[in-house]
Amino acid sequence: MTHLVLIARLALAGVLLVSAVAKARAFEDSRTMLDGLLRRIGPRGDRLARPATVALIAAEALTGLALLGPGTTVRVGWVAAAVLTAGFTALAVVATVTRAEVSCACFGRPTARLGPRHVVRNAPLLGLALLGLWGVWAGTAPSGYPEAPAVALCAVTAAVITAVTAYFDDIADLVVNP
Repeated sequence: MTHLVLIARLALAGVLLVSAVAKARAFEDSRTMLDGLLRRIGPRGDRLARPATVALIAAEALTGLALLGPGTTVRVGWVAAAVLTAGFTALAVVATVTRAEVSCACFGRPTARLGPRHVVRNAPLLGLALLGLWGVWAGTAPSGYPEAPAVALCAVTAAVITAVTAYFDDIADLVVNP
C-alpha cells in the first residue's frame, strides 16, 4: 500500500505542477475558461476571472509542492489535492449537465469543450487524492520515501500518469477521430 500511496503522491504533484505551469504560460486562455465558468454564477462573475486564475495557478502549484514536501506539509497537500480534484470533477460534471460552451484550458491550451471526457479524466485523480488521504489517516502513507529502486519505479509510473492526464484530450481525440 505504501507504494500505491507514493505513486498517487508523485502523480498528483506532477499533474498539479504541470497544470499550474501550463496555465501560467497560457494565462489568457486559462482566464477565458474561468470567465466562461464564472459568468454562469452571475453578472459579476467575469470580474473574478483574472484573480481566480491567479489563485487557481497558485493553489495548484502550492499543492503540488506540498505533496513533494516533508511530513505535515504532505498532509496539507493531500487535503488540498482532494479539495482541488473534487472541485475540478464537480466543474466538469456541472459543465456536462448544463452543456456549458466552455473550452477546457485545464492544461493551458484550450482543447475540447469541458464535458464528459473531463469527468472521466478527473475522477481517477480524485480517487488518487482520496487514496492519499486514506493513507494519511490509516498510517500507511509515510512522510518519507522508501528505498531507491521502489522510488524510481513509483516515479516512472507517476510520470506516465502525469503525461496521460496532461494529454488526455489529445489521446481522446485520437480514439474518437482516428
